[in-house]
Amino acid sequence: MASIEKRKDGSYRVIVSCGYDVNGKKIRKSKTIKLPPNLTERQKQKELERQKILFEHDVQNKTYLDGEKLTFAEISELWIEKYAKIKYAPATLKPCLARLKDRIIPELGHLKLSKIQTYHLEEFYNKLRNNGSRLEDFYTPTIIMSEFLSKYTNKNLQQITGITTKTCKRIKEGQKTNIKTAQKICNSFGLDFNKMFKMTNEKPLSDKTIKNHHTDISAIFSFAERWGLIHSNPAKKVDLGKISKKQVKYYDDIQTAKLFKALENEPFTYRTIIFLALDVGLRSGELCGLKWEDVNFDTSVLSINKQRQYVSTYGIMERQPKTENGIRTVTLSSQMITMLKQYKQKQAEDKLRLGSAWKNGEYLFKHDDGQDLHPTRPYKWFMNFLKRHNLPKITFHELRHTNASLLIANGVDAVTLSKRLGHADKTVTLNTYSHAIQSKETQAATTMDNLYSRLKKKYL
Repeated sequence: MASIEKRKDGSYRVIVSCGYDVNGKKIRKSKTIKLPPNLTERQKQKELERQKILFEHDVQNKTYLDGEKLTFAEISELWIEKYAKIKYAPATLKPCLARLKDRIIPELGHLKLSKIQTYHLEEFYNKLRNNGSRLEDFYTPTIIMSEFLSKYTNKNLQQITGITTKTCKRIKEGQKTNIKTAQKICNSFGLDFNKMFKMTNEKPLSDKTIKNHHTDISAIFSFAERWGLIHSNPAKKVDLGKISKKQVKYYDDIQTAKLFKALENEPFTYRTIIFLALDVGLRSGELCGLKWEDVNFDTSVLSINKQRQYVSTYGIMERQPKTENGIRTVTLSSQMITMLKQYKQKQAEDKLRLGSAWKNGEYLFKHDDGQDLHPTRPYKWFMNFLKRHNLPKITFHELRHTNASLLIANGVDAVTLSKRLGHADKTVTLNTYSHAIQSKETQAATTMDNLYSRLKKKYL
């Protein structure tokens, strides 16, 4: 309900009550109104009533915003609804929301939007850099707990505790978990928490993770600035210092040859997936989003126009590649074309053999019964494959780095590579693979030496 009170300076204040906050304090929104001096008393009352109704409507519909009174938590909620949920892909949105919930809002949420300065942000980032900066403690099962859990299957544990089988498997393997999950397991069996779990000392957040927090905060302030709620974005003046760049991992020639050798006796589906990832440098989501219609066997051209991903809480979804440049065509090697033809023939034989039992999935990569591979399957299979063959550990995405590094080492220029990888521009390629390009420096010097020798022989 709205009310009006007259102020000493002759203006009026409209006040709207909005319930109570978590501490039981009444929440009020107010707006100051100055009326023209030439109005009659009746006209004043009529205008004040009109302003009261309009302001109450704006407050109830959350269309009234005051940068002086809005907290960072409140503008964050607006940013999520009006911008992030519309613009961000689920795989990007989910970790962003987690950073806001777990660290940013607890630290900055109570502050008034217009009062936050660059100083506050740099203090927050410094806190994240220090030991003990994580807002959630993690706990690792003790030997006693591991021995106790070994008596149960993952399915049994899931039924007793209500925790997912994936989490049960991780804990049985001795991996860390959060306090809520640890307590839930102990409570389910009536176990002593202090004997069954020990706190894990976490390292400070990485530079990259801190930068991700800064990116979220800056985006929210930019949103507020665009809406006219603040005059400038304090995050733009933040000095994050030098961000250490994580070294890109990849296989060299010898390791790649060993990888090919190890793949010889593996299932044809996964062999084809790994070869294609190495041949073109595709992302896992791009591989899982391929359909046979995307392969032109006459021209050896592959069309990449979508990606298929699994994001927890969202499920499996098909989306366009992460950038406009991600929609692209690439030429496949003749060996890759041969392998894809053989794989397509195998699918036709499997379909004929299974008859009505064939699942008839719509994507290129399927299980032997025709069911589409789950988007997380290539990564999981690849990790297990490396372990079984005692090969150096790299992630599935680092097959993409291997492709790029091998092409650079064999003379492919950055512009061509950038287009094949679907980067926004060649600068991304140059920055990502500077290590491989730098390794070509010696070759460049040798080339100049050879050029000097030829010039001397010919003209001197």
